[in-house]
Amino acid sequence: MQSSELSVQGQNLHQLYNQYYRNKLLVDRRYQRKLVWTRDEKEKLIDSAVNKLPIPLILLAQRRKGGVEIYELIDGLQRLEAFFSFMENKYPYKGEYFDLATTGDTLAKLHSGELTQKEPVLSRDASLEIANYQIPVSIYRDAATSSIDEVFRRINSGGRRLSLHEIRQAGVMGPLSDVVRRTSATIRGDGTFAETLTLSEMEKLSISRKDLEYGLDLERIFWTRHNIIGADDIRSSGDEEMVLDLVLDAILTPWPTSGWQNRDVAYGLSRKIRSASAEEVNAAITAVGIENLQQRIVAVIEMLDEAMRDHGPLGRHMVHLETYEKGTRRQFQAVFSVLYELIFRDGMQPLSLEAVRNILDNFWGRDLAIPTGGSAWGKDEKAKLYPQVKRRIKKAFFKPEPKNIAKQLNARLLIESYLQGPVNEDPLVELKQGFCVLSNPPTENVDLFDEVMQTAVGMANWSRDATGLILIGVADKPSAAQRSAELFGVTPVEIHGQHVVGTEEQIAHLGHDIDSWWLKWQAKIKATPVDSDFSADLVHSFSPLVCDGRVLWIMKPRSLGKPISYKNRFFVRVGASTHEMKTDEFLSHISRNF
Repeated sequence: MQSSELSVQGQNLHQLYNQYYRNKLLVDRRYQRKLVWTRDEKEKLIDSAVNKLPIPLILLAQRRKGGVEIYELIDGLQRLEAFFSFMENKYPYKGEYFDLATTGDTLAKLHSGELTQKEPVLSRDASLEIANYQIPVSIYRDAATSSIDEVFRRINSGGRRLSLHEIRQAGVMGPLSDVVRRTSATIRGDGTFAETLTLSEMEKLSISRKDLEYGLDLERIFWTRHNIIGADDIRSSGDEEMVLDLVLDAILTPWPTSGWQNRDVAYGLSRKIRSASAEEVNAAITAVGIENLQQRIVAVIEMLDEAMRDHGPLGRHMVHLETYEKGTRRQFQAVFSVLYELIFRDGMQPLSLEAVRNILDNFWGRDLAIPTGGSAWGKDEKAKLYPQVKRRIKKAFFKPEPKNIAKQLNARLLIESYLQGPVNEDPLVELKQGFCVLSNPPTENVDLFDEVMQTAVGMANWSRDATGLILIGVADKPSAAQRSAELFGVTPVEIHGQHVVGTEEQIAHLGHDIDSWWLKWQAKIKATPVDSDFSADLVHSFSPLVCDGRVLWIMKPRSLGKPISYKNRFFVRVGASTHEMKTDEFLSHISRNF
């Protein structure tokens, strides 16, 4: 890092809010944690501004995206969000709300109806004092991604302001970090899969606590609802560390030791122990597939959640204790890992959700015991315990006739996470109702594959780090859902304003089953005239999902960090549409975004 790359300057809140207002403050989710400050912590920050007390500097990295200068937040996420959410009347200070007429930007949002002035109103003078509060801002100019990652680690490892897992995960790229981040986000229900968000979008990832009206409801997250992980642990990414342990149990044979040093080694950090290396772990994940592994983990969790619906928390059900000071993390991990093996390695299915629930009743109150004490759960202890757990749980399962495992578990939780937010306006999301033209009688939509490939390439060309989502089997208009119901006799499932109609009946109408249709589309993707690395990744991501009995298809096109053409034509996403560009226009787009 060269000193010439750094500049330090004082900026007031009004100036910083203007950058926020213009969506020039970005957050990279590869290393930035969720918004976790409580209202009390936020009010203390406002009190510092009121009393002109100094706060730590804000560290930004100056970048260019789409030809526009933006600033990536390296340090200061919680502080800036606390200031800006106060200025937008999301919470009061000493019972009074910021006067929105104080700054031109907040006044513009007031006039547009985006914000509403809440009462009682803080005096104009006091509001102006806060808006003019000076904050030291350090700007790291033209920084490489690797440099930003290293700066973030150094800032947060020295003072241990982040948890071990947040430091471990910070800036790491690869299959393990990818599947842990994405699976954890899906289980939390944050509804995003983009690596980069504007700071204004981050509030939907806030783990809200008492007296905050926005973000995720901490008490409704799977882990807290079922007494598995405590609320405070989730605020420090304990849920992501839990998912990490589940991933390692799912992909490694024999079951590995669960401990902080083993987790570090899996992420490529040097520790004086013998454990599965990052290369071995990432190779094992790649063999399963990132998307496939995420779907499997979420499906097992959703099965347990569904089994306990209207029957109370899973933790209390398994242990029959009145209090859970430390949750039931290891109890859950053992049960999950055995369920994963039964379903995805042994090819078994539950007799029923009731059978699963019954077998888990007071499961750990018999002669089974989880080892306690110490920071690591040894592989030898697991080797003795897990087979005992498996013998008992297996009684609630049976071996079915060979069939596609993708149809056996519900992925509604995953679909709900994908359909949150304004998906109809998102350039990286595309919904298709199905494979048929809804005529009478229905016929195959022979243009669909070409449309999907153009969209996939357009998403990959959107930016260097783009990841898109294409879902087939979701009608974005009620009229299409109603027509599909009339033709195929399927009742649509409404999720976040979208209508899940499924595709199995359409595929059957075209003379195929799920497996043959899957093979047909995989073969078409492999044969399509597009970059071979891109098509290979696309084939890997294309798979069926089940949502309340409706079969959907998912495809996740990813940028290769370089422009992609399809049939020697250039496509990009503009808003929620796919557009073909002429060569000169496309090269200009690539120079701005890559």
